Amino acid sequence: MTLRTRITLAMTSIVLLSLLVIGAVTIWFFSAQNEKYHEERLQRKERAIKTEMGYFSREVEIQGSADIVMKEFEEEVLRLATIHNLEINVFNNDGEMLVSARPDSIHSEYVLKKVPYSAYEELDHINRVVIPETEGTHNYLSDYTNLKNAKGERIGILNIPYSQDEERNEKDVQEFLSSIGIVYIFLFIGAMIITILLSNSITRNLAWLSQRIQNVDLNKKNESIEWRGDDELGSLVDAYNVMLQKLEESRALLAKTERESAWREMAKQVAHEIKNPLTPIKLSIQHLQATASFEDDAWREKFKKTMSMIIEQIESLNKIATEFSDFAKMPKANPELTNLSKAVESAYILFSEQGFSLEYNIEQENIECFIDSERFGRVLNNLIKNAKQAVQDSENAAVRIRLTTENQTAILTVSDNGKGVPEEIKPKIFQPNFTTKSSGTGLGLAISQQIIDQAGGSISFTSTPNVETTFRVELPIRTES
Repeated sequence: MTLRTRITLAMTSIVLLSLLVIGAVTIWFFSAQNEKYHEERLQRKERAIKTEMGYFSREVEIQGSADIVMKEFEEEVLRLATIHNLEINVFNNDGEMLVSARPDSIHSEYVLKKVPYSAYEELDHINRVVIPETEGTHNYLSDYTNLKNAKGERIGILNIPYSQDEERNEKDVQEFLSSIGIVYIFLFIGAMIITILLSNSITRNLAWLSQRIQNVDLNKKNESIEWRGDDELGSLVDAYNVMLQKLEESRALLAKTERESAWREMAKQVAHEIKNPLTPIKLSIQHLQATASFEDDAWREKFKKTMSMIIEQIESLNKIATEFSDFAKMPKANPELTNLSKAVESAYILFSEQGFSLEYNIEQENIECFIDSERFGRVLNNLIKNAKQAVQDSENAAVRIRLTTENQTAILTVSDNGKGVPEEIKPKIFQPNFTTKSSGTGLGLAISQQIIDQAGGSISFTSTPNVETTFRVELPIRTES
């Protein structure tokens, strides 16, 4: 899952869990308040009934034999039961039923009922007891309280059974849940919207920063990021900017090191290549000085040969300097529509009389590519020269040149049956200054690769020791637009 999805799911889970917990606590609180309300209501009813009965019995002591008093008392109890819409039971001091009344009627079937023993004992010490009772399958609260006269003497026990309307309670809970449920639904929707917006805001900035990191280019200067917020993302941006600064420093140091290393290698190679011809020149001149005899014909002949050798070595030095200069800064190419077929044929004519077997095969005439013709000739000559040097010690030495086309691509191959290229030096074959010959700068193949790459082509080779080595040049066939 993406970070955005994880944030959304996490925050949604927290919001949903919070709403569930709040809902459960709310329902529990509502139920507790409902029970408390009924208990307080029962207490208020009991207090009101007890007060009214106190006025009636202020000067009367209830006795079972007092028929007139009992008749009036029953009527009073019935009146209170009707007014308060409650069942009212009155017991004597011994806990025996005296009067039992429900709204609009006197129920004599409760005459045998007595005060529960546990409540009766507690009423000796406290004034009011509320205990749960059961009648069949019906559970209710039963309130027992002492009735006293003006002297504070107990003259009876008042009992009020209080039954909560379960259906009414359930209806109240349902109505309450319906009301609060709508609020919770809107809260959940609002929380979801805020969660999605917040997760999008967080991940959008992270995605933007990720894109900036992906666009970091090691070969050029990268722009730092400006971030005004002092938050966690700001810390990431600061770290990114520090990284860019260190990267720029490292890039500059690496470029400097590479330049210095390249110049050191170049200077070493130039010094080595220049020393090679200078040493025989120096020795030859010293020998001439030691044996100087201007009148001696043999000395004069030797002088001519030495001067010729010096001129040849100077030409070699000039060639070395030219090759290094060309590699350091290749002349600007002048691409043109070049006939590769004619270029291969010209190279064959040039090298065919140089003492080795040279074959060529051109698939068709007028294979044309858009490349600098002079530079392509240089690549072709270099490959043929390398092949010639590779077979100079081989029996049945042969070099083959082949030009074909495939899928709008011109393919030039130069093959020889020389000793081949050892595995350990294959990775270095196109490196500047690398050569396996006793003379030369090792820049020929490096320059050839540079020429072919600039023309949009590629150069590669395969080699099997003592069997065959083939250099392959591929160039796109295209016309001048």
